[in-house]
Amino acid sequence: MCFRTRGRFTAEAQRSPRERRANKWLAVLLLAFSVAAPGQRFLPDDPVERDRDDRNIPAPRRHKLSDYYDFIQNSFGSPGDRKPRTAVNINTLGEAPDSTWFTNRHGRRRMSIEELVKGPDRGAGPAEGALVIRRGKNEGITPGFSLVEDSRGDRYALKFDPTGNLEMTTSADVIGAKFFHAMGFNVPENYIFYFRPEELELAEDATISDDLGRRRKMDRVDLQQVLSRVARVGDGRYRVVASKILPGEDLGPFRYYGTRPDDPNDIFPHEHRRELRGLWVLSAWLNHDDSRAINSLDMLVKEEGRQFVRHHLIDFGSILGSGSDVEQKPRAGNEYLWEPGPAFTRMLTLGLWDRGWIATRYRRYPSLGRIEADHFAPEKWKPEYPNPAFVNCLPEDAYWGAKIVMAFTDEDIRAIVKTGRITDPWAEEYLVQVILKRRDRVVQHWLAQISALDRFEIQGDRLKFVDLAVERGVLARPAAYTATWYRYDNERDRKTVLDSPILDARSPLPIPAPALGGSQGSYYSVQIRRAREKDGKIPKAAHVYFRKAGARLQIVGIEREE
Repeated sequence: MCFRTRGRFTAEAQRSPRERRANKWLAVLLLAFSVAAPGQRFLPDDPVERDRDDRNIPAPRRHKLSDYYDFIQNSFGSPGDRKPRTAVNINTLGEAPDSTWFTNRHGRRRMSIEELVKGPDRGAGPAEGALVIRRGKNEGITPGFSLVEDSRGDRYALKFDPTGNLEMTTSADVIGAKFFHAMGFNVPENYIFYFRPEELELAEDATISDDLGRRRKMDRVDLQQVLSRVARVGDGRYRVVASKILPGEDLGPFRYYGTRPDDPNDIFPHEHRRELRGLWVLSAWLNHDDSRAINSLDMLVKEEGRQFVRHHLIDFGSILGSGSDVEQKPRAGNEYLWEPGPAFTRMLTLGLWDRGWIATRYRRYPSLGRIEADHFAPEKWKPEYPNPAFVNCLPEDAYWGAKIVMAFTDEDIRAIVKTGRITDPWAEEYLVQVILKRRDRVVQHWLAQISALDRFEIQGDRLKFVDLAVERGVLARPAAYTATWYRYDNERDRKTVLDSPILDARSPLPIPAPALGGSQGSYYSVQIRRAREKDGKIPKAAHVYFRKAGARLQIVGIEREE
C-alpha cells in the first residue's frame, strides 16, 4: 500500500486549480511522481472530506456507447490499468470523500428509516391524469416508454413487468434505487405507478425506435404492440416503475476505466476509484449483475452559477432475482456471459463435468424471479462480463464496501424491501431473508481479509476502537491486542518508538503522556494488532496517525495491513 501516494495525490488535487485543468496523462504523471517524491505525508487540511470536482467547466460533448462494443471490449480485451495499486481518490483515512460520484450516507452516518424509505425521491411520482407519450421503445428486451410527461409537465421513463412476472422488475428497480442511494451513489427517483390504458395519449411528435434503433413516428399500433408485451394487473391497469428523468443535460454513460477527456474535473482513472471498485462488493450483495457502463449516466448540471458533470447509476431492473424481461438466470452472478474455461471443460468431458451452480435450487416466487443465498460466495461473484473497476478491487476496497453493507440492519432492509410493494407477504419475507443472509456472507468474508480494527475515537486520554471482526462474529475475541506508540516525523516519513509496547492492550487504549502534551503540529502514530495466534502467524495490524491541533489530538490517518 502506498500511503504517501494516497494522501498527497488526493490533497493536491483538492488544492490546485492547475491540476483540475490537467488531462488524464498529467494526472497519471502526478501519481507516478508522488510515489517517489519526498515531502509531507499529511497536509494541513487532511483528512479531506470533499473532493471539489464540481468546479465550473466548458460543456462536454455527449458520448455514445454501444452495448455490443462494451461487451466485446471487456470480454476479449483488458481495458484500463490492471496494475495493482491503492485507490487514488481516497483520503488519508482510507475513505472516499464526497464528490460528484459518491456521497457518504448510511455507511458513515446512520440514516433514519424514513430517510431510507424516501431515498432519492423528492416527490410522490407522476401526477394523476393523462400521460403524454413523447418517445416509445419497442426494441430490445424491455419495451416501454422512454419519455412521457404528466399533467405537471414532469418527465419520466416508464418500465413494465414482463408477462408472467408481475411486480418482479418494477419492485427490483425501486428497491435497488433505495439501496444504492443509501450506499452513497447518485440514482434516479423511481416510483411504483399504476395507470389505465385510456390515460395514455400520443404526442403529435411522438417517436419510437425500431429493432435497429432507428427512430420513426409512433402511432396507435405501436402503442398496442408495446402494451401487448407486458404484464397487466387483474383490474385492467398496468403497473410500471416511473423513473424520473434526471436533471441536466444527458452526456451519455461513463466507463469503468480511464477518464472523460473533455471533463477537466475528471482526473482519477475510474478503475482506481474506491467507490467504483467497492461497487463490486455492493453489487454482489444485491446480485446487480447488470452493473456495467451502459447502465450509468453522466449529466451536465448547473448549480450556483457553475456547470459540472454528475455521475449516476441507473436502471436496477436486473437486480436481485429479476433479469429485466425474464427471471434472473442461474448463471447470473456465477459466470460471465463469455467464459471459455467452463464451456470447453464441459465439452471435453462430454458433459460429465458441469458447473456447480447448475444444481442450485430456487424458491418459486414469480414476483421475485430467481434469487438465493445458500450458495452465494461474495468473493466469487461475477457481473455479466468483466468490469475493469471490479477486476482492480483490492481487499481494502472490498473492506470499504463490506462496511457499508454491514451498516444495513435487519430493520433497514425490511423497510427498503417494503418500498417494492410486493403483494405476496411470503415472497416479501423470503426476499428479506435472502438479502439478510447475503449481507452476513459479505461481511463474514471481507472482514477476515484485512485488519478490521475500526471506529477509532479519542476519548480524553484514551483511544477507543472496535474490532469489527469480533463484533460481527467473524473471528473469536483474541486473548489480547498489542500496541506500540511512535513519534512520527511527517517530513521524512519516519517513526521513533515513543513508549514500550503494550502487550495486553484493550479498548480504550491509554495514550502516552508525550503525545497528549506534544507541541502544536506534532505527529504521532500507534500500531495495533491482535496477539499472535497459536499457529505463529502475525496478525494484520492497523496503523493510526494523529496530529496535535491546539490542546487536542486529531486522527488524520488510518492504514490497514492486508
